[in-house]
Amino acid sequence: MDFGTHQEEMAMKRYIISLLVMQAQSDRSFSPLEKKYLAYAGHSLGLTDTEIAVVRLNPEKYAIAPPPDESKRMMVLYFLLFMMRSDGQVGPEEEKFCHHVGFQLGFRPEMVSNLIGVMKEFLQNDIPPNAMLEKVKPYLN
Repeated sequence: MDFGTHQEEMAMKRYIISLLVMQAQSDRSFSPLEKKYLAYAGHSLGLTDTEIAVVRLNPEKYAIAPPPDESKRMMVLYFLLFMMRSDGQVGPEEEKFCHHVGFQLGFRPEMVSNLIGVMKEFLQNDIPPNAMLEKVKPYLN
C-alpha cells in the first residue's frame, strides 16, 4: 500500500494500528480475538510484531491528519469495522468510537451507521462480497 514517502507510510500504518487498539479497548476489554485481528491487520500492513507492540503501548501518540485520498480513508474505516466485529460482538462504545473516527475521516454518519449495520447483520457469518459496497456507493464522491 502506498501512503507516500517511507516516513508518511510508516506514520499511516502506525495510525491505523493505533485506531484499532483504541477501538478494541473502547469497551474496556481486549479479547484474544481482537488481539489476533490486530496482529493480522499489522502484518497485512507490513508491520512486525515489535512495531505493533510499540504502538499498542501508547496508541494516542500516533494520531495524524487523515489522508486526503478517499480510498485510503475508506481503508482505515474498513479496518475499524472489521476490528469491531472480530470478537463476535458489537457494543455501543465500539459503535461510538467508529462514528467518531468516521467523522474525523470525513464520512457521513449515515454511511458509517449503514456499515456498522452490515457488521452487526453478518456478525456470525461471512459478509457477502457486495454488502459493504452497496452501502457505500450512495456516498462516494
